[in-house]
Amino acid sequence: MDKLEVIKRFILVSDTGSFTKAADLIGVPKSAISASISQLEKHLNVRLLHRSTRKLTLTETGERYLDSCKQLIFDFDRLEHQIQSETQTISGVIRVDMPSRFMSTIVLPRLNEWYERYPETQVELSATDFRINPIEESVDFIIRVGELSSSDLIARPLGAVQMVNCVSKHYIQTYGTPTSLESLSNHMMIHYAVGSKAIQCEFEYVEKKTVKVVQMNYKLTVNSTDAYLHGCLNGMGIVQIPKQGVRDYLLKGDLVEILPEYTCAAMPVSILYASRKHMPQRVLYFMDWICENFKASLSQD
Repeated sequence: MDKLEVIKRFILVSDTGSFTKAADLIGVPKSAISASISQLEKHLNVRLLHRSTRKLTLTETGERYLDSCKQLIFDFDRLEHQIQSETQTISGVIRVDMPSRFMSTIVLPRLNEWYERYPETQVELSATDFRINPIEESVDFIIRVGELSSSDLIARPLGAVQMVNCVSKHYIQTYGTPTSLESLSNHMMIHYAVGSKAIQCEFEYVEKKTVKVVQMNYKLTVNSTDAYLHGCLNGMGIVQIPKQGVRDYLLKGDLVEILPEYTCAAMPVSILYASRKHMPQRVLYFMDWICENFKASLSQD
């Protein structure tokens, strides 16, 4: 039994007071309408209509049921209309989680451009640097920087960010400028660690396509990219950080690049999401917009 269709037929019969008139309105045999109402009454185990040779009238239960059915159909039609309209007008809430520096350098400076295109949308941004589950956190997708571990999430690669070794002017005034790998033993690095797993503080670089590391001294450990950057700006140590996120600080001289011949490998950036099936159009559009702006930012390096 198609419950929704049967309910619609019950409403028609109630409004017209006749099986025949209801059947004529939707172009089906009178017997089909009568059978639908009988099915509904059997399913509910109640009588909804008083039948006589001259007219049909609602029972007391039928009157209460009719009111609820009309509200149900109204709500269903409204929901259908909203969903159909969404395919034409991009609207609704988009929830995304991303690293704090990606948010502040790529997304927020250009977000007004998005709203100019799609003024009926609302964007909810959260900033975390560790892996989260989009479904558990109720976000549409996440953005992560770095090599991906195996997971059930679908990955959409955005590109890769070039890395740069930096210190602040204040650090140089206090500790001097590192000029070689050997001199790093006399310097401090800011330790970036995400999660509870202990990881050694290392200066990483690529030499002849091989990743090598130098063990580093450190006093400060952080777990967010914003804290990592601001620790460096305040003279707390060396950082290895995506160049596009500190471009302006380098141009202004707040940060100074060191050991450019010993940089670590470029880091991949990816969008991760649970499933593309039934993904709202607004979310797909926002993914494309982020990809477009990320590539524009990379082209400046």
